[in-house]
Amino acid sequence: MTNLMLLPDGMRRWSKANGVSLDGGYKAMADKLIEFMGWAREDGVKTLYITTSSAANFSRPEPAVTTFLVAFNDIVRRVHDDLNFDFSGSLHLVPEQYLIELEELRDKSNKESGFTLHYIMGMSLSEEVVQIFNKLNGKIPEMTEEILAENAYVPQNVDYLIRTGGAIRMSSFFPLMSPYAELHFSPVLFPDITRADFDAAMKDLRRRERRYGNYPA
Repeated sequence: MTNLMLLPDGMRRWSKANGVSLDGGYKAMADKLIEFMGWAREDGVKTLYITTSSAANFSRPEPAVTTFLVAFNDIVRRVHDDLNFDFSGSLHLVPEQYLIELEELRDKSNKESGFTLHYIMGMSLSEEVVQIFNKLNGKIPEMTEEILAENAYVPQNVDYLIRTGGAIRMSSFFPLMSPYAELHFSPVLFPDITRADFDAAMKDLRRRERRYGNYPA
């Protein structure tokens, strides 16, 4: 089974390049992300993690924040009956109206589909660690990897991570419990990604020798 994380970057630049509003860019992103899910399922991915936003993204002007929140909720509204849906992250940053709808869609999603779409909202490695500490401080005798994993934004190891948009950095998007995730950085703005781009990314990721700190075989 493969767990894949996607950082779908490049919507603002795509909107400017194509002469459309930011809303239009995120609508193009939504359509492409649904297409991307189909590619992932056909490729054997069992869980697709989507980083919908970083914690810092919520400091953007309110109309820009509303744009990405509306777009990502719309995606789940369109696909929830065909997949299992879940979400996590710095949820205190997300306005309640969006969380309420996501909770309802999660409960109505198809738990038997064999494929999970998992949103990580307000992602921030430092924010995640602070939240875990504050939640468990004084309530456990000592921290263990098992307890840490149970409270992490991403509940299982991510095998592969794809970031589009040309930036060769993680920003604050790295999953806490996945130190050996293989990373692929694509120069393509996300709304322009094609099946050939996806296949090339997965081929690149799968051909790597994953040693998890051990000597080569």
